[in-house]
Amino acid sequence: MINQTQTLSPVFLVILFCIISLGIIQADEKTESKPDQSYWVLFTDKDGVDFDPWAYFDPKAIKRRLRHGQSVYDPINFPVREDYLDSVNTIVEKADVVLRWFNAVHVEATPVQVNKLESLDFVKKVQPVRGGFYPAEKLSGTKESWFLSKEQQDLLQTQTRHMQGQYFSKNGIDGSGVRIAIFDAGFPGVDTHPVFRHIRNDERIVATYDFHNNRQDVFRANVHGTMVMSAVGGIKDSIPMGLATGAEFLLARTELLREIYAEEKYWLAAMEWADRKGADIINSSLGYIYHRYFPDQMDGQTSLVSQAGNIAARKGILVINAAGNERLRENWGTVATPADADSVLAVGALDYPSLLRAAYSSPGPTADGRLKPNLSALGTVVAANRRGFSTPSGTSFASPLVAGFAACLLQMNPDWTSMQLFNALERSGRLYPYFDLAHGYGTPQAGNFLSDAPVFSAPTFDFSENEEEIKVIIRQNVITFPFEDPYDLYVFYHIQNSRGEIEQYYVVRANQHEVLSFRKNDFQPGQKLLVHFKGFTASRVF
Repeated sequence: MINQTQTLSPVFLVILFCIISLGIIQADEKTESKPDQSYWVLFTDKDGVDFDPWAYFDPKAIKRRLRHGQSVYDPINFPVREDYLDSVNTIVEKADVVLRWFNAVHVEATPVQVNKLESLDFVKKVQPVRGGFYPAEKLSGTKESWFLSKEQQDLLQTQTRHMQGQYFSKNGIDGSGVRIAIFDAGFPGVDTHPVFRHIRNDERIVATYDFHNNRQDVFRANVHGTMVMSAVGGIKDSIPMGLATGAEFLLARTELLREIYAEEKYWLAAMEWADRKGADIINSSLGYIYHRYFPDQMDGQTSLVSQAGNIAARKGILVINAAGNERLRENWGTVATPADADSVLAVGALDYPSLLRAAYSSPGPTADGRLKPNLSALGTVVAANRRGFSTPSGTSFASPLVAGFAACLLQMNPDWTSMQLFNALERSGRLYPYFDLAHGYGTPQAGNFLSDAPVFSAPTFDFSENEEEIKVIIRQNVITFPFEDPYDLYVFYHIQNSRGEIEQYYVVRANQHEVLSFRKNDFQPGQKLLVHFKGFTASRVF
């Protein structure tokens, strides 16, 4: 038995030290050989590359460029130099997604390999990949069924009628000739479900691609994309589920829900693919938020996906993105990129049946103070599922409703640029020119573009004031109590500071003609009160 105070022999200590040292060295070598994380390697130039736009682009993409006066030889579409890619491949563990727009390649590399990449004279920058994917969907409200309840039948009618979609249908406007790309996590059932039969029969699914598996089959995996597509152009028993029932479709599987860091690179690759395939509109019911990004980076410039959204707009493509469901998420509570991009149309969700903002819908502003979301639409819809129908909720489903509306508007105005379409959609909002950080300009209204649809703009209230207070009085001839339209129950108002930033915004129920009252002493010089009620907006500056 060894005494506890007995010391170990010098020889034993030497042997033990060697074993431990060897283990440490081996562990370090193992750690060093394992890729640390993902990076974008951005190159300095595209000198000497060949590019044939007529072979690269779909004819519809060529036509869109020529219609908007754009060069088909834009260097942003030139391929990345193969010799640069070959050099990178000799250094890193893995290189996969190549981006022409950013002259970059995605790699997995160790810190030592990153140092080697940065030493190459043709490498402009090595940038860590940012972004964690979060689907803009809440839990489904009902189980799947082929039969709709009375409430679901009413909802099915409302999800297009709240945008006055019946006026598009009455005039034969259904998005025909417009090509819509949908980026999502899978489209199982789109090749079999009856709500897409009209699209399949007309062969209007123009192209598909699964960016995870490098194959064309997207009709599997997560059903989120199927539900989203039904809210763009599905038809249930002759009732449109979305407004673009006559559109063409590009389906891109960009998301794999169990990989929180991988999807952003596929979203970026899909943007170039959609551009190449002639997309006019892109719907993205997706967002990239926590794990890598912080709220103060939702500035429309930090993320590559936001930059890509702005590039697409310059190419004549309207990108419509769900605002996100992060309002109640601790330490977030704002829109998710790429909805933060200046030229991306961000869509918030409305609750049913109130048509007021849903509690989960991400509000604005962006980190740099810009107004988001731009528009809002119903976030709860009747949607196609794998086996029948369900009633999911989320900004995921508000976004495709607006995408279908946009396709109808583009069908009516095929020469519009993406930003002309963007601005027209904003101006068609039910609240326009009023704006708040939950509803945006409200829900787009078809009546703004069709003479046979009602448009309200006459004064519906007045300001009444004395030295101490100011009141908002609903006009006697405007409405009687009780209300016929539930939406007319509400008065919207917000308070801006002298810099034009919204400090507070509210929605109040109008139970009487004297609906609002304010003490003037509660306002600071330069503040502005903006009030909206039943199609009419007026303001008062203090």
